[in-house]
Amino acid sequence: MARLASVMLLSLLSASVLSASPNVCGTSGAEPCEGEDASMLQVKSHQSQLSSSDVSGDGSFDYKSFHVGTWFDLPGSSLCAGDVGFQAPINIAVDGVDYESMDKESWPKFYAKDGGCDEAYFVAKGTGWQVDFINTDKNINCENLEMEWRGKMYAFVQFHFHTLSEDTLDFQPTEMEMHMVHSAADGSLAVVGVMIKTDGWGWNENRFLKDVFKTGFDTDRIVTLNGKRKFNPYEGLLNNDGKFWYYPGSLTTPPCTENVDFLIAQSIVVTSHSYVKSYMEYLIGSGAGNSYGQNHRPIQPLEDRVITTGRFSFEKGVLPPCGKLDAKYVRLAGEA
Repeated sequence: MARLASVMLLSLLSASVLSASPNVCGTSGAEPCEGEDASMLQVKSHQSQLSSSDVSGDGSFDYKSFHVGTWFDLPGSSLCAGDVGFQAPINIAVDGVDYESMDKESWPKFYAKDGGCDEAYFVAKGTGWQVDFINTDKNINCENLEMEWRGKMYAFVQFHFHTLSEDTLDFQPTEMEMHMVHSAADGSLAVVGVMIKTDGWGWNENRFLKDVFKTGFDTDRIVTLNGKRKFNPYEGLLNNDGKFWYYPGSLTTPPCTENVDFLIAQSIVVTSHSYVKSYMEYLIGSGAGNSYGQNHRPIQPLEDRVITTGRFSFEKGVLPPCGKLDAKYVRLAGEA
């Protein structure tokens, strides 16, 4: 049943945005997809426990041959079947919903030492393209960006993009979603998500995304930004009203490891349609995306998870110590 629902959902969301218009079936400003039924999308599942084999990730998977029901056949990836546990992504109901706010003392705090990172590593993955701040294989180790969350310090390991967005708002995806993946010294993972759309005027196009995208999607290279600007996605993407939704989830690629915290910014940012189109063309050409140039996992059952809200805050001063990061978990975060 879970596989059937996921296949039906994937078919609803697979309209290409490679056309001249950014209006995709189901996205903001477009007509809703026919047959979009909330009851179809929420299928029954049950809680599961992680085994030691679930904490792994070698990147030997992609979306070009992606069909719901293949990922969980990979070693250690049984959770990817989507019919067990608290999996990500999910649909977040927005219209008419008033979520409980978490205590202010528990809101996440962001730190950026020296304004951010001077350089980053652009790397190709089986599921897309990403920007690494910490990559032990390439001797990249910028720990200037950290998040304090639930009594732990998390280092910002990497960010990457999905088309369409993986999370949906009232079952409507946006054209793109960015995931900022963080790891704590004990192996805990946290993802800060930003929904990205392409409609809007040029004056409100996000500058940070423009700086990143205009460098191109060539990979295996160390990149610095023009004008001596620093890599600081916190400042570049999260400094509007700071509101976010929180839910417990999982990695959205194999091994689909659970107990990953997701903090999804409520403010949607704007980028150029040409950048999204170029990224989707990259996904097709590299074989990382499916035939539509998309690399999103379908939404998973909500089950009895409770979504709460809060606000981001930005701290100045001394960067708290993050502790020694375990290379195994940094590698897992690098494959998220």
